[in-house]
Amino acid sequence: MKRALLALLALTAALQTAAHAATVAEVKKKGVLVLGTDPTFSPFEFKGSDGQIQGFDVDIARAVAADLGVRLEIRAVGFGALMPQSVTSGRVDMAMSAITITAERAKVVSFSGPYYRSAQVFIVRAGNPGKFAWPADVKGKTIGVQGNTTGQYAAGDLLKPKGATIKVYDDFAGGLADVRAGRVAALIGDAPTVTDLQKRLPGQFAQAGKELVAEDYGMVFAKGSDLAAAANRTLARLKASGDYQKLLNKWIVQK
Repeated sequence: MKRALLALLALTAALQTAAHAATVAEVKKKGVLVLGTDPTFSPFEFKGSDGQIQGFDVDIARAVAADLGVRLEIRAVGFGALMPQSVTSGRVDMAMSAITITAERAKVVSFSGPYYRSAQVFIVRAGNPGKFAWPADVKGKTIGVQGNTTGQYAAGDLLKPKGATIKVYDDFAGGLADVRAGRVAALIGDAPTVTDLQKRLPGQFAQAGKELVAEDYGMVFAKGSDLAAAANRTLARLKASGDYQKLLNKWIVQK
């Protein structure tokens, strides 16, 4: 009940502070599409060795900007402020950060069609020394999750009633550090993250148990903006040309 009330208050505040929705015409006139993203979620968005933000989401956003004939400007925004405040306030024209499409969020923002199907899974230390399993054994375990994510909502709905303690982190990296140190039994994250961690940090992390919940990612725009339709056209073009599969192979498919 308390969480539902807080969610309602957040949605009400977002509606009250909503700015004019950026349009395709306005973006073309200013010559730039501003993307907001939390660059802590490899392989979707992260800072490379050169300090530049890159990843699967970023390349799709670049394609949207290219089809509009404008340049892409990227702004790093913490996830808590990214959804929905950065979009509804007009701070950014679009947001991408492995953002799950939900009916609750769609009340205050416009989503593109789904551009990636993912799932929430449990990340543990390699070898799973704590012997964590889902759905068999969560009672008495401390499970980490990044705040303001669908993983947090799923944890509250599915794990807390089974006796798990939920620890909320401001950022995903903090949760991973506690998994590595054994301070939490597992961390909830997106399935592609496990693959990426195993590539970048071999022998440190693994997935445990079954998927918690499946979900679709969408590009986010101010409510009613025709930029959502433009993004859908770009997504259709990428899939028809085979470029979407190339991006999957580049960033996500394990080789």
